[in-house]
Amino acid sequence: MKLYNIKENDEQVSFGQAVRQGLGRNQGLFFPSELPKFEDVDALLAEDFVSRSTKILSALIGDELAEEQVNAMVDAAFQFPAPINQVKEGVYALELFHGPTLAF
Repeated sequence: MKLYNIKENDEQVSFGQAVRQGLGRNQGLFFPSELPKFEDVDALLAEDFVSRSTKILSALIGDELAEEQVNAMVDAAFQFPAPINQVKEGVYALELFHGPTLAF
C-alpha cells in the first residue's frame, strides 16, 4: 500500500516509512492512495471492535504486516471501551475519550 502526502502529492511512501517518518514534506499528512472496498459490510460490522479494526487496518496496510501482527497491535492499543453511539438517525460517534489519552 502506498500513501501519499496530501500537501505534496508526488511524495509517496510505504506504510512502514510513513509510520517512521510521521509527517511528509511541509508537514503534510499521509493518506492511502487507494481505499479498500469491503464487500460484506454487514458481516464486518457484526464483528467485535478489535477484529473489525484489524480487518480494516490490514486492508489499508497490505502485505507489509501479517494480519496476526496487526491484530496484536490493535488489541494492545484498544484496552478500553470504544462504544459507537447514535447521535441521530444515520449519524454515529465513536467514543475514543475513554482511552489513556482522553482523545477526541
